[in-house]
Amino acid sequence: MKATIPAQRKRVDVSPAGAPRWHAGLLLGSPHRLCFFWAGVRWLVGAGWWAAQLVVGSKGWLPQTVVPTVAWHGLWFSLGAMPLFVAGFVLTAGPRWLRTPPVDTRRLRTGVGLFSVGWLLALPATWLDVQAVAATLLLAAAGLACLVVRALAMLRQGRRSERLHAALITTAMGAMALTLAAAALAVAIGRPALLPALARAGLWCGPVLAFVAASHRMLPFLGDGLLPVLDERWPNWSLWLLASLAPTQAACALFFASGASLPPWLQALQSGHLALVCAASAGLTLRLIGQPALRTSVLRMLFGAALWWLLSLLLLAVAAVPVLPTAWTAQFDLAGLHALSLGYLGGTLLTMATRVSATHQGRSHAIDGVANLLYVVLQVALLARRAAVAPGSGCLAAVGRCGLECRGGGRLLRHGRWLGQSPRTRTALAPLPTIISEHSSRSS
Repeated sequence: MKATIPAQRKRVDVSPAGAPRWHAGLLLGSPHRLCFFWAGVRWLVGAGWWAAQLVVGSKGWLPQTVVPTVAWHGLWFSLGAMPLFVAGFVLTAGPRWLRTPPVDTRRLRTGVGLFSVGWLLALPATWLDVQAVAATLLLAAAGLACLVVRALAMLRQGRRSERLHAALITTAMGAMALTLAAAALAVAIGRPALLPALARAGLWCGPVLAFVAASHRMLPFLGDGLLPVLDERWPNWSLWLLASLAPTQAACALFFASGASLPPWLQALQSGHLALVCAASAGLTLRLIGQPALRTSVLRMLFGAALWWLLSLLLLAVAAVPVLPTAWTAQFDLAGLHALSLGYLGGTLLTMATRVSATHQGRSHAIDGVANLLYVVLQVALLARRAAVAPGSGCLAAVGRCGLECRGGGRLLRHGRWLGQSPRTRTALAPLPTIISEHSSRSS
């Protein structure tokens, strides 16, 4: 049974005349300011590197990379900017969940600095020397490990009953650090062919696990109320079911990296697992259709990202069917991977990062015209990228690449300005409705 309750409040800006000045020192005001800013820099620089490889490199105007370009692209998207977004989110929201003092942002400077410098040096190193690439990846892994240590310290101080979601996100951060270290080792020993499998395993055990945990904590349509019998016996059954994809999909990716293929019965089991999680996710998500809460911009955008999650699971389940022709398997698998990474992760990241940045900046509307435009650009870029697999669709591929780069650049220019400015004064107004189960006890 559902009930309408207030979950968040509108705010009115009461700021002095004139735009506040940007100051780098304000990035130390909160973990999300420091982490989000450097994640945005990483995103924009990485997107520029990828565009240069596709446009300039294809004409032979750039040196050949010492690691496979496509494999490097997958590793960058999985573990390049995402870890800092995840760290900034959990180290900002975690203290509220756990009822602990705020994390001292100054203690994050070493971790954020090592991670950012490592990745920024790794991009030009791909044109120079393979050992330099390995060293920079190891530097990034060390930086992320420092942030994991800070998250663990936060967990130890927190209330035991509230640790579940923050602990899962911290586990995801640890998995990303280990994956970066493994990628550095693979490059150093001359096994760059392992990078695609490591990137895929890191994607599932890192960003996907973190986003599932955060979504379960904060979003109404991933809570209880779907199956009351399971809700009473296992209150967090939906979280564990969705999170179970992380280790299983990572294991399958690493198994394929060995050069072996799964036996048909195991492929069928993998497909069935994906289909089961897809069905459960559909039941949890689609019940929001027609509810008043969907009129709010934030939930509407998060709901759109959740639809990409459903589509990605469906496509990946079809790709795992053992009787499917090899060519079809590759197409369904690639489509599912893009729906997962760009559709679900990209859409959720854009929405939640905008909400966190705007809320802490004291802005009355988290989702305004600019945020809606960036969200639309992401959807168009994703659709163009998927249509680009057809023969003779190079123009669509270019549209997709340009759309993703414009989204990343627009987000950095806008949110980067907010993150270095003083928050506005704000006052609370009327609550906005959110639909949740009457048995749910989670709060954002």
